Amino acid sequence: MENYNIDASVTLVKNFAQNKTVLIPIIEQFNELKNDMELPATVSWLPNLLNLKVTKKSQFHEHVWDYNEDYLNPPKSVQGAKLRIDFNDYPCIPDFVMTEIKCLLHMCTLIPVAFRKKKKKRAERIAIRPNTVITQFRAGLRYIDKVFEDLSSLGQEFVEERFQSLTDILDSDFRKTAKSFEFTAGTELRQFFNYLNHPYTKNILGSSIKIDFESLEWPAREIKRREAKQYFENEDFEQLMLHSTFTVIDFLSRMSQEVEDKTALKHFYAFNKKLDLNFDFDESTLNDYVLLRLWSKGYSQSFIASKCHIPKEFCDQSGTLYYHEEIRKIMNGKHNIRHFDHVRKYINQVYYASAFLTAQLTGMRPEELSEIRISSCLIEHEGFDVLVSNVKKNDLENLTLFDDKWVAIPIMKDAIKAASLISPLKNNDFLFSNMDTVSPDKTPTSMGSAGIKHFIDNYLNVVLGKERTKAIKFNAYMFRHSLAYQLHRIELGLPFISFQLKHVVDDVGKYTSFGSSSGTTLGYGEIAENIIANKSMNKSIRRDAEVERIKTVMDPDGVYAGPKAQEHKARLNKVFQGYMDLGYTKDEIFDAMAEQGMAVINVGTGFCFGGMEDYDKSIPCIGSLRCNPIRCKNAIVGKANIPKWKEVYASNVSLLSKDGYEDRKSQLIEAIEEAKQVLIYLGEALD
Repeated sequence: MENYNIDASVTLVKNFAQNKTVLIPIIEQFNELKNDMELPATVSWLPNLLNLKVTKKSQFHEHVWDYNEDYLNPPKSVQGAKLRIDFNDYPCIPDFVMTEIKCLLHMCTLIPVAFRKKKKKRAERIAIRPNTVITQFRAGLRYIDKVFEDLSSLGQEFVEERFQSLTDILDSDFRKTAKSFEFTAGTELRQFFNYLNHPYTKNILGSSIKIDFESLEWPAREIKRREAKQYFENEDFEQLMLHSTFTVIDFLSRMSQEVEDKTALKHFYAFNKKLDLNFDFDESTLNDYVLLRLWSKGYSQSFIASKCHIPKEFCDQSGTLYYHEEIRKIMNGKHNIRHFDHVRKYINQVYYASAFLTAQLTGMRPEELSEIRISSCLIEHEGFDVLVSNVKKNDLENLTLFDDKWVAIPIMKDAIKAASLISPLKNNDFLFSNMDTVSPDKTPTSMGSAGIKHFIDNYLNVVLGKERTKAIKFNAYMFRHSLAYQLHRIELGLPFISFQLKHVVDDVGKYTSFGSSSGTTLGYGEIAENIIANKSMNKSIRRDAEVERIKTVMDPDGVYAGPKAQEHKARLNKVFQGYMDLGYTKDEIFDAMAEQGMAVINVGTGFCFGGMEDYDKSIPCIGSLRCNPIRCKNAIVGKANIPKWKEVYASNVSLLSKDGYEDRKSQLIEAIEEAKQVLIYLGEALD
């Protein structure tokens, strides 16, 4: 909007405030734009206000204001109803009061700078989005509507005469309504009160108004706590990451595609994770299946030829494709396919795995995930492969780590490659999109938050089972929270998928101003904190990781392996019993330990020999992750050690078949056997 229009709008609103006494008697009739009314000269400008364009689609006098065309590239989660406000939903509010609120709303969206606090904090410099203001005003309108509903008990004529403006409502009236207000009095309502209390609002209401939100008494409400955590539990995270990784690698291997993640490929072969399919699957199978899906959906033969190769055996003598049922019969024999549903499920699982890895290792928000386009999301920037979403940011100064470009680690590039090979059969370039093939007469679309939840729930059902999926209560922000949690865990020496998380940190460190973290773990938690902007949420996630770390090595009821395990457990029982005799619970003791920073203490020699007189400096201890109960008489190990020993096992297995290592074969076999024994010691069976 041009400055002239802004100035004109502000002038009209100020004129409205200055002429309350003249306008109150006539606003009800004139709101319906009965232009044949004769207006006093002092308010001859009123039609200009009522006809004012408040949005690209709405005028001031209308009962619905629609901001959908005013918000450039809004996330799918806020499109539609969340960018509209219907003033008809609040029937108890008098016309003049509603007009005052309309003026306030218009000024909040038109010149938000006028309502900012004097302190220019960074967060206050960010432009407020229409959906945010609408949510705040909906909360405020519900409250004001209830105030007038309560006042109506005094008699309608009295209310119409006594309460003609917002400034006429008494503090006692606000307090009375607050006590019985049935809606949540949250941050949105608090912000609406802030607008009412702001000094600039005097220009809109004609006089000041003061409502002390904090001093109002609201009904006591039982806080509904979310039973499931905001991030994936470790066992679920490990299972999902490994299954997704090996599924993508299995697919790319069958397609004769190069795998970028060499470490994951090494694990894939070492632990024999190739899927056992009951049909033949390679490039030819996928090509024919793409053809079948598009042909069955009604696409032309010429279009299909642009997406895949058309084998001669699928065509008649004139070169025209057979009916799709005939093509199915040919494919049955060609690829040993018993039922095409088996092919569909395998391809769907690969696609789900690709999308999961991309989401989990970027920590994108749902609106960013929904805009990833497979064909254009991978680019090179400053010498690094990065992944971008098509989300347009209105405020470039608001960009932070992981809000603009996401460093593409090897497995992410593998995931996008797998998705790109599958997407032609859907004819949809959006990564997060329905698994069905788009009809020729429809435009491909992506998913919003609800669609992403359904999409991922389908995958969780396959990997974790329906009961576990139901218990997790997945939401699209769990990717972001889970990544932060796992980065905190790896800093504390508790990684599950250490090679992929290390790629995230090292590559991000090289690409951003954080600096490389390859030589130290200090950068992991710092990056995790930048993923979660909400300080209280990040603190909670960090604390959970610290408590887990402590429980892993200091739980008197935990399971430990190694020559000194029983002695260690006896020592812990003695310490904990003393505190528990004083009335503390185990959880309270763990929390106190976390508060004292015990989670970041190295569990190397200091832990193994803590409190022991026979400290032996000659023992070459290399720290907790590779603590070795086979070689070291002081070793105390638990489940946290498993991932590292799996890497040792996989690394040496892969070297056995490499040229140039023939003379070290006996050493490699010895290392493999040692790692195997440690894993067995820890109760980890090797396939």
